[in-house]
Amino acid sequence: MNKDNNFNTLKEREWSLYSQRGDYFTRWFGLPVSLRITNLYLNLGLNENHASASMFITGLIGAALMILGPWGIFLGASFLVLHHLFDYVDGQIARHHGRASVNGAVLDRWNHFLVESATFPCLAFGLYLDSGQTWPWIAVWILYIWNRFRVLLAQLPANILSEELSRYPALEREMMRMNLSNGREQPANAEPITSDVSNKAIAKPKREIRSYISSMRVASTSYNGFTILLWFGAAVDLVAMHFFSQDGAIEAVIIILTAYAILNILDYSWTYISSDRVALELTARLKSFSK
Repeated sequence: MNKDNNFNTLKEREWSLYSQRGDYFTRWFGLPVSLRITNLYLNLGLNENHASASMFITGLIGAALMILGPWGIFLGASFLVLHHLFDYVDGQIARHHGRASVNGAVLDRWNHFLVESATFPCLAFGLYLDSGQTWPWIAVWILYIWNRFRVLLAQLPANILSEELSRYPALEREMMRMNLSNGREQPANAEPITSDVSNKAIAKPKREIRSYISSMRVASTSYNGFTILLWFGAAVDLVAMHFFSQDGAIEAVIIILTAYAILNILDYSWTYISSDRVALELTARLKSFSK
């Protein structure tokens, strides 16, 4: 009975954390399934280190299997899904025991980096052996560049602003701060903003639609989303080959994902540069320097 109470407490806490950084993969698959695995590990007396080891092993097995062509890609993507699930499990166990640590977060990042770096070369080699063509190498490396680029955009403010900004001369920092402030001042002749209830009512559904599209886009461009799309592509390829003696579906999926990655690289770059995210964080840091 005590075990059931502990698991219910763990489950409630993890679902409460979902609202802070959850996505579609987490809501519909990652969290429900990983909680069951966590419960199994706790009942077996295993800790977060065992879950991290499971995460690493399943990830490397998944990457290596992709060398074997469509069947290997299908099985490899299945193991990578397990890899993603264990990524939840190690954190859940650590939080359950009150042992969440910075070292654990660093180990988790290394785990991801090694598995992701192994996945793309193995996938490229597997596609080359299956098709006998060299284009998969180019396509998969574009996908790898997109994967690293997405991570870079997520970490750019923390890495660049915290390390590089302190090296700027004081005069240049002050100039940057002034230009940022001037760029955000409202013109003196600007007309006052009026609120219209009907316009707000119309704008709300549009915001909800944009938010839904944005959430779907984030889910599809994440490494989790890439793994699932790859799994479905390999499954379609195997079904088409078995029932219709047609192959090449997985190659078509790779081409589509590569084209999608190129569009995302261009669009995310422009959106990121034109957005206020970096500028706002830069303003805050410049203010701290001026004190």
